[in-house]
Parts: sequence; structure tokens; C-alpha cells
Amino acid sequence: MQKHTSITVFTAALLLISSVQAALWGGADLRTNGLDLHVGKSLLAVPILATAGVEGGLGYSTGNSGKQVHVGVTLRDINLPFSSTDAYVSTGVSYHTATKNGSSNGLGLYTEGGVSGNLLSGPLGWRAGIRSDSKTGLSAGIGVEVKF
Repeated sequence: MQKHTSITVFTAALLLISSVQAALWGGADLRTNGLDLHVGKSLLAVPILATAGVEGGLGYSTGNSGKQVHVGVTLRDINLPFSSTDAYVSTGVSYHTATKNGSSNGLGLYTEGGVSGNLLSGPLGWRAGIRSDSKTGLSAGIGVEVKF
């Protein structure tokens, strides 16, 4: 009996890992302070709740903020009941290039949260969110995303 249980658990874990490995996404956001490109990969399905993964991106901010690179952890596909919309939250580090006045260069921390959904019936989707960055402050954005 013990052997069959172990095989069942192993098979279920293998199926879970293989399905999570295929979850990739990438997109572009128009933000109140510039543009942002992002890509991510799911690492672990959290049963009933969401999907945990990593996300990174490049941003170009208007004004004095310059360019940025960010990488962080994300919890996405958080099901919002009675809707076809999901929520996401991310947190991580960002590196900002030197600007004219040097006020926002160097390492910073960011936290982002928002909602996402599908456009029509394919892999194309939308997302809208708010980001707080220790170097550039608060910004909002809306964009498109492709999910694999």
C-alpha cells in the first residue's frame, strides 16, 4: 500500500512540475512615469490560491528617473471570485541608471499589485497595476501581456 501511495504522489508532483514549467509570460505597460517591458516564469503552483514565479523587466521613465532594470518574485493568477479577472502582487529590487541630477540612481526596492485578464480567447491578455518604487515613487500602468 505504501509503494502505491508513493508512486501516486510522485506522478502527481511530476505532472504539476511539467505544467508549471510551461507557464511563461511577457508584456509591455504604459505607465504614468514611462514605459515598462516585463517577462516572467512560473516556478510553483500554490494549490487553490495562485502561481508563484519570478519576473524581470526593463523600464524607461520620463522626467528625471532615467532607465531601470528590475527583478523580483511574483504571486499571480490569484483568482477573484465571480469574475474572469485575476490579481497579482510582486516585490523585488530595481537598479536605476544615473540621471541628469543623480537623484534616483542606484538600487531600490519595488512592490507592485494589480489585476489581469484575457483578451478574447487566445494567449493575449491585459493587465493594470500600481507600483511603488523607492527611487521613482508611485506609478500606475496598463498594458498587454502574452501568456504561454
